[in-house]
This record gives sequence, C-alpha cells and structure tokens, in this order.
Amino acid sequence: MEQQQCGARFSLRRIDRATRRAGIALCWSHATAITLTAAEAIFRTATDWWVIGWTLTAALLVVWVLLRAAQKALLREAASSEGGETDPCSPEEPPHYDRAA
Repeated sequence: MEQQQCGARFSLRRIDRATRRAGIALCWSHATAITLTAAEAIFRTATDWWVIGWTLTAALLVVWVLLRAAQKALLREAASSEGGETDPCSPEEPPHYDRAA
C-alpha cells in the first residue's frame, strides 16, 4: 500500500511538472505568435512567420489540455484512494457553504 502511494505521488509530481512546463511553453508561443502577427501587420512583409507561431500555439494547446486532463484524473484517483475529502474547488463537489440548507 505504501509503495502504491509513493508511486502515485511520483507520477503526480511528474505529470504536474510536465503540465506546468507545457503551460509555460504555451504562453510563450502565444506571445510570440501575437508579436509576429503584429509585426507582419505593421511592416507588411510577406514572410508569413506568424503561421508557424500560431501552429505551434495550437499544438501546445492540445498537449497542455491532454496533460491537464491526465493530471486531474490522477488527482481524483489520489483523493478517492486516500478516502479523504475531495477538492473543495471541484465542480462535482461544491463547498459546504455553497450547498442549500
């Protein structure tokens, strides 16, 4: 049981780190795509570098969404295996103050 929890924590940390890095790369590629598009509009060049920026942004968005879904699944699995309370920010389980009397 202890080894399962240790392995789950390691995989959760690993996917958490990968999700964070993908999110950072997504933000930077989006900023780059916006900058290249603005430069294209201002200088009216015919290089079309902005297409690469937006393509990279779209690809990173798909990667980030898949990693985030896997991260949330691991968090739900860890919460259910511990038997503790679920995440109070979870849409499936509203916080106690949000419930009707």
